[in-house]
Amino acid sequence: MSLVVKQNIRRVMLSLVLTSAFSSSSYAAAFASTDLTPATAGSVNAVIAGTGNIADALYNPAGLAWQEGVQAMFNSVSRNRFHSVDIAGVGYDSNNHLGTRQAFALSWLPKGGNVGMAWSLSNPYDVRSDWSAAFPSLGFMNLEMSRYTLDGFWRVNNTLGVSLGADIYDTKLRLDTGGKSFSGSDWSDVGAHVGLRWEFMPLWTLGAHYRNGTTAKASNGAGDKVNIDLPTEWSIGIAHTLMDDEMLWELDVKRSNWSSLQSLDVISSGGNGQSNLANLRDTTDIMLGATWFWRHDTQLRFGYAYEQGANQAAGFQPLLSDSNGHKISIGFGGEMATMHLDMTLTGYIRNNISASGIYAGDYKDSGYNFLFSLSKRI
Repeated sequence: MSLVVKQNIRRVMLSLVLTSAFSSSSYAAAFASTDLTPATAGSVNAVIAGTGNIADALYNPAGLAWQEGVQAMFNSVSRNRFHSVDIAGVGYDSNNHLGTRQAFALSWLPKGGNVGMAWSLSNPYDVRSDWSAAFPSLGFMNLEMSRYTLDGFWRVNNTLGVSLGADIYDTKLRLDTGGKSFSGSDWSDVGAHVGLRWEFMPLWTLGAHYRNGTTAKASNGAGDKVNIDLPTEWSIGIAHTLMDDEMLWELDVKRSNWSSLQSLDVISSGGNGQSNLANLRDTTDIMLGATWFWRHDTQLRFGYAYEQGANQAAGFQPLLSDSNGHKISIGFGGEMATMHLDMTLTGYIRNNISASGIYAGDYKDSGYNFLFSLSKRI
């Protein structure tokens, strides 16, 4: 490819990236927060076939099987949501600013070795909903869930890598509904996940990841408890490198069985029980992302995703409010001193949903996330 053609392509791609950044202002199904690191969120998390950096530890650790040495990452995510309901012409805000969350990851693959280990901490489930003004009987929920993972990964050969790991969740939940209040925390059952990364032909890579659903828990000293059935997730992605290794495109599909979560009931033997039914459906998300290796050690990332909502209009549950929607992203990565800096801005807007039932109304939902990380390889 001639130098002139490459320069023209760079100008066009940079124009598209900047246009995306300023033309839009994530939140996935139910209470999932898919934006965990800027290196992945920059391409709307279409990364199952591998990012080539430590962020693989949080999405598909099989991608770490080619990354020798010790790596470490610190990450910060600021999540902002604008959520409201219109009831008979009167509007109410949900008041659900999510604040800032952190993530960490470590990985180790000996020089010349093919077996390594990784550890990570992230916040994949997180929600704050305050509907007390619109629905006094419904009230307020604040859920924070941290996931700790430990993985082993193996480079089977030059084209195939696999991983196997375990998950455990630390849940903190406050739930004030029906005039009753619950506040508690607990550890979940142990879950498992497996991953695969396969370069099945030159410039083409296939990634796959499976995470089984487990039961997260919150309990207090009075014997009250809440069990939260987390969804089983299947993800598959295909990536293609082109433009003399200057551009990487990836298309991912993710399936989550949210129908396993039927309620957020507080189980109590002391009369403090709360009933919070959910009518969720399984969801499918489609993500198309790209990474442009603009210069040496410098990347621009961008993408578009269609994310399906788990909530249904009939029997709508505002505590887990969501709907089908669109998401775009733009991200940057580059070397800073002896470390790698990544920053990403994602924006999303959900389709308006006219809910029926006890919590009938017209719901609107949009927001943006800003992510920042520093990583280093030794």
